This record gives sequence, C-alpha cells and structure tokens, in this order.
Amino acid sequence: MARMNATKLAAAAVILAWIAGCVERTTYDTSDGSEKVAKLLLEKVPAKMDRKLNANFDDKVTLLGYDVDRKEAAPGDKVRVTWYWECREAPGPGWRLFTHMVDGSGTSRINKDGAGPVRKNFQPEHWKKGTIVKDPQRITIPKSWSSSTVGLRVGLWKGGDRMRIKKGPRDNEMRIKGPAIKISSGEPREKHTIPRAAKAPVIDGSWKGEDAWEGAVDLGEFTNTLDGGPVPFDTDARIMWDDENIYVCMTTEDDYLQSKYTEHDDELWHEDAFEVFLDPGADKKHYYEIQVSPAGVVFDSYLPRYRKNTNDWSSGVQVGVKVDGTLNDGEGGDTAWSAEMRIPLAALDKGGAAATGEKDTWAVNFFRVDATDTRPRYSAWSPPMRGDFHALDRFGLVVFEQPPVAQAPTGGARDAGAAGGSR
Repeated sequence: MARMNATKLAAAAVILAWIAGCVERTTYDTSDGSEKVAKLLLEKVPAKMDRKLNANFDDKVTLLGYDVDRKEAAPGDKVRVTWYWECREAPGPGWRLFTHMVDGSGTSRINKDGAGPVRKNFQPEHWKKGTIVKDPQRITIPKSWSSSTVGLRVGLWKGGDRMRIKKGPRDNEMRIKGPAIKISSGEPREKHTIPRAAKAPVIDGSWKGEDAWEGAVDLGEFTNTLDGGPVPFDTDARIMWDDENIYVCMTTEDDYLQSKYTEHDDELWHEDAFEVFLDPGADKKHYYEIQVSPAGVVFDSYLPRYRKNTNDWSSGVQVGVKVDGTLNDGEGGDTAWSAEMRIPLAALDKGGAAATGEKDTWAVNFFRVDATDTRPRYSAWSPPMRGDFHALDRFGLVVFEQPPVAQAPTGGARDAGAAGGSR
C-alpha cells in the first residue's frame, strides 16, 4: 500500500509541476486547486460526445465538441455543459475563452466567461501544442429569462479581438454555436388529491377487475424524462391510501421484458423497473426511493438529503407483479407488465416527517425504466427535464384526502360538555 501511494504521489507531482509551469498563479484563482485542473487534461480525444464540431480557430485551437446534460430547462435551473478543446499551436499571451448565453434572436447576451475550473486556472494563453482540455461549466438560467430558448456561444478573445474561426458552425460575431436549451414553464405536475381506499386491495400485481381500485386517482400520462415529449409505450399509475398504507399500482406496455436481478437492493434501474419517490412534507429532503422489477425484486432506500442513499433502511413494502410475456428470454412476444405496492406509512418516519398523511402536502414522482436490446428508455409522471430522477424541484405535489369531520352535537350544557367544553 505504501509503495502504491508513493507511486501515485510521484505521478501527481509530475502533473502539478507541469501545470505550475503553464499557469501564472498570480494571474489566476487557484482556490479550486491544481489537482482539479489536472483531472481535466485528457490523454486523447473522447470517443463519444453529444455533438462533435471540430471547429477550427485560426489553426491554433480546435473545439472538438461538447456534452450537455439537458435539452430543456426552466428559469432558475442549472445546465451543465462540457466543452472539449485541443491546442494545435500555442495561442500566445492574452487569449482567453468566452461563453455567451443568447436569446432566440441571438443578440441579447449574458457573459459566462469565468464559470468553471478551466476558466479560473488554465486559460488558452497557457496551453501548449497537443493539450486536450475538458472544460466543464455549470450555467444557471436567470429567473427573469423571457426568451423561449437559451443558446450558448463560445470562442476565444484577446482585448478587443476574437480569434478567427476558419471552420465550424459560427454566427456573424465570430462565435461557435453551441447547444440550444428550450425554456419550459418550470411548473411540475399540478397538485392531485389522493383518495382514501374504501378497502384494502389484494396485492396480486394488477388493479384491473378489483373493486378496491375503482376510487384510486389515475395520475395521467408518463413522458420523456429529458424533454417531456412522448414515449413509445404508455404507463398507467394509480395511487390511494388508508390509515396504515399507501397503495400504488403501475402498468405498462412492454415488448422486451428484461430484468436479471435477483437480490434485494440490487441496481434494478439498469433494466425494466418501476420507481416511486416519496418526499413527505415536500421539504426536498428526507425522501424515499422504492423500486420494483418485473421479477418482483425490490430496491428501497431512505435519503436524508439529495442523493445520500441509506440502503440499509427497509420500507417493508409488499409487492405483487404480473408479466404478460416471458421475462429474460429475448424471443419477443412480450406485451406488458404491472406491479402493485403496499407501502406502510409507519416506515416513512425518518427526519421528523409525518407518516399519517393528515393535512400534509407531499412531493412525489413516479418513473418507468424500459429496457431495450440496446439502451434503456426513461419516462416519468413529472419529467425532471434533465438526466436526474432525484430532481426534487420537479416532483409533483399530492394532498391526502381526509374523512369528513364529525359534527359536534348541539343542545344544552350537557351536550356542550360532551363536545369538549369546560367542566
């Protein structure tokens, strides 16, 4: 172990020394640490990017392409974009990167030149021939943004000049056109009232033909998690509750049933699965994640805060599944699957969250992972508009229907005392 640590330290020292020779520490903020920059120096061009550009800046710098984590966002949301640059010849002193956010007309702009560790610590004026740089930026859409799109533009500048673009998708201001982000309203699903169950359902994997499910609320269509668009197969989700449990039933069309996981808390989300997220009190923390596969395997986790899974927590959920087809045979002929869940309210007591549902508004979401013979497809009841099922700001809201309040009897002093008057 000591020998391995010594080797790693030696390698790190070489990288840091190289960076030290390229970065003027009196010029740039190094509070992020040179180690972060070292991780952004790549040995080779990435094989995959969301879009490859190979834009040529005066035969000195190539913008290879970019990755972007979402195609749609709401005002106030954060978008992560990663640019990939290659230095063909040293640009020379004074050259720096810029990023502009522009509206639909391409004219109104907001500068985001300094966002990210590369912009703070390792500008192009210090690049050497052959350097490949990963340049991540996290950009917040202003809450006052009024245009239906945000376009990102990038380039290199020095004083009053911009480096000439010889090749690539540029505009008339010598800027490369990056991703265009569609601006949504930012509103999650409207609030639903969750009805009380007239009687407890039989947890056998399907709501169809069972009287107990007749009063359950149908949550409505599922859509693409990234852009809210349509998905190939419909998913039906229904929910109701009583004093002891929340009941959820999800049903979906499916022509390729696949889930080879067999153990509790296996990573079900890589193949066919239904996912339920519950945030009692809608405080955007102290939330729960429960998944079920078409094989009836369960994953459940309590999260005291964003993405901090505690997998030793048990929901005590009872599940039943029905499969219309043959799981894992890959032969075709599959048509659908469904799952019922009975989730004990008593288990949802972490973080001081109320477990009864009484007069509480909860934030919830429901997802479907659809395995295919290539890569999964993802749909949601309230789409997060980014690749993150834990996007708590995009959960929908529900309120639990309460029984009628019993009317206090009327009459004389004796009745008033029986109704709680002073003695």
